[in-house]
Amino acid sequence: MSVSALDTGPKMTFARLIGAYLSDAKYESLRLLRTPAFAMPILAMPILFYTFFGVILNGGPHRPPGFADMMFVGWTVYGVMGPGLFGFGILVAVERNMGLMTFKRALPMPAGSYLAAKLMMAYVFAIVVMAMLVTAGLTIGHVTLPPLKLFTVAAVMSLGVIPACAIGLFIGAWAPASSASAIANIVYLGMAFLSGLFFPLSGVLHDIRFIWPTYHLKQLAMASAGAPTEGSVTGHVGVLALLSGVLIVLAARKLARRG
Repeated sequence: MSVSALDTGPKMTFARLIGAYLSDAKYESLRLLRTPAFAMPILAMPILFYTFFGVILNGGPHRPPGFADMMFVGWTVYGVMGPGLFGFGILVAVERNMGLMTFKRALPMPAGSYLAAKLMMAYVFAIVVMAMLVTAGLTIGHVTLPPLKLFTVAAVMSLGVIPACAIGLFIGAWAPASSASAIANIVYLGMAFLSGLFFPLSGVLHDIRFIWPTYHLKQLAMASAGAPTEGSVTGHVGVLALLSGVLIVLAARKLARRG
């Protein structure tokens, strides 16, 4: 009997394919919301840190001109990295360790639905984080940027979830489940401070700041805010795209080889 004779099941239409992707993304987001250990760092920490360090401890009337605006820009970069790093880095490692990814391969789900659902989940969470930061910037943050500029920064930074997801996927594919959370936190905080998001760097740290993806995200955020930047927008986008592609390929090879 030929293979074509056995393949008598209905083909998935385009509408059903899109519905399957959206359904996976919906339940992936609900699952993360119902897991406070993952949802709290992603949603609560950026707005709490921005309120404390960017508003309460920002120097008040003695702060330099434009300081509040730069603090807002830095915290948008910090906020957008969380959903990708934690949503991919920890969950993928845990699910890989549990054998859930092997189980999902046997299900009649579209190819790529697993990663696409996590990407859409991370993007939704990034939009929520950006909305909270913009609200805080407009109300209590002493930000002098026009509202349109604030929303432009938030929209540009929402796309920064893609390189964050690539980094998180790489961590989730290679790190043991028992240490994925610690590694993700170290990478999260390390990239934030070593790239100069919140304060200027000096010496060697200043010279090598360009190796961190958060540096390039900050330059894109500053460009969208109309502030002076280092380098070209095309160059920063190219670096982030290259980094994302390399990490995704390496993670895919690892997952394909061992699950």
